[in-house]
Amino acid sequence: MKNEVRVSEKLSEAHTLPSWLYTDPRVLEVEQNQIFAKTWQYVGHVSEFKKTGDYITTEIVGKPIFVTLGNDGEIRAFYNVCSHRAAKLVEGEGNKKVIVCPYHAWSYRLDGSLNRAPNMKGVENFDEQAFCLHGVRLEIFESFIFVNLDPDAEPMSSLFGGLFDHVKKNKMNQFIKTRVKETICHSNWKVGIDNYLECDHCPGVHKSLVSKVDMKQYESFLYDHYVYQVTPLKGQTANFELGQGGRYYWLYPNMWFSFDPGSPNVSIHQSFPIDYKTTKYVYTTFFMNETISNEEKELMAVDEDVRREDKEICEIVQKGIETGVYKQGRFSLTENCVHHFHLLMQKRVEHHLPLDKVEI
Repeated sequence: MKNEVRVSEKLSEAHTLPSWLYTDPRVLEVEQNQIFAKTWQYVGHVSEFKKTGDYITTEIVGKPIFVTLGNDGEIRAFYNVCSHRAAKLVEGEGNKKVIVCPYHAWSYRLDGSLNRAPNMKGVENFDEQAFCLHGVRLEIFESFIFVNLDPDAEPMSSLFGGLFDHVKKNKMNQFIKTRVKETICHSNWKVGIDNYLECDHCPGVHKSLVSKVDMKQYESFLYDHYVYQVTPLKGQTANFELGQGGRYYWLYPNMWFSFDPGSPNVSIHQSFPIDYKTTKYVYTTFFMNETISNEEKELMAVDEDVRREDKEICEIVQKGIETGVYKQGRFSLTENCVHHFHLLMQKRVEHHLPLDKVEI
């Protein structure tokens, strides 16, 4: 790691993160424990919970979670783990008025309290209150549902103040989840974030997209824990309505919300590391109606083209990093959003990785 330098706070003199953070398998364990397990992760939308007992399942850093709508109208999240012998309680998505473990039939109410423990008759000093489900921090932010495994995490309102200010007037609670697609990219998860946080590559990589928007009006704005990028369609001003341009919000560390040109829409892109050079992308698309129009089909086709182009360039970059000849890059002044991400990463992992030992 000789001759490597820390990421400087000053953009004009800053180097990128060192390449070994993208190629060392041991780095991912630190990232999972210190970043993904302590940040807000999107898991669903209020439109998915119409009836009492509706539930969905997911995983955060390999830990199974389920989210359900209670009798009191409250949406809650729990570890998907039975308090008796740790079996998984529910699979997929569906509706259950009572959560029954398939292993020994222990059951739980929708607020997580123990309902029945049928095999515990005669057991002494059995405290039912000690065997409730383990809850997970959950917040609903502008109709989108997030969870955080860290019980002491800062609330989203303080971390993401002002998020969605440009689009919240469009009644986002009326969005309907239309499609979920997954793809595998053979690159480190941070390569994808680096790529998303700048549009210098757009004229060369995304020619079709760039032909429709006015890149002369492209702007980016930095906030403590998120980035906002915006560009109107050609012929529109910066104060365009939903669908008349692109509004893109990246939330630290691994997700972005894209409001694309076309009929009212939003797509959520999530980046989940599988290993140090493999990433799963989950794309969730929302429209205002359950029936997909031809215009919306065309929008999704354009979006898929952009994703394919990004996937290809990210895999090329990963191969370049793994040659070993690339150690560290420099930022241009238009890569301020990537620089912001690298500073956030450095701050979060520097006490757990040897970043504090590099030469400055």
